[in-house]
Amino acid sequence: MVGEAEVTLCLGPYSKAVYESLLAEVRQPAPRKADVSVELEGGCVKLCIRAGDVNQLRVVLNSYLYLVHAAYSTLKTYPT
Repeated sequence: MVGEAEVTLCLGPYSKAVYESLLAEVRQPAPRKADVSVELEGGCVKLCIRAGDVNQLRVVLNSYLYLVHAAYSTLKTYPT
C-alpha cells in the first residue's frame, strides 16, 4: 500500500519564509522514508508526500508539520 498526502498551507506574509525552511529540509542528502516535494503557489505552501505505506506517511507528515509549526510560531513571535 502506498500513502500519499498533499497539504496546502496559506500562511499570509509568512508563507515564503516557511517555504524556504521546508525547501532546505527537502534538499538535505539524508536517507528518506518518503518522497517529499514543496512548492510555493499563489502565496501558499504546497507540501506533497508519498510514502511506502500509511505508517511511514504519518511519521514523515508529522515531522514536516512540526517544522511548519516551529517556523510559523517563530516568525509570528519575532516579526521583521
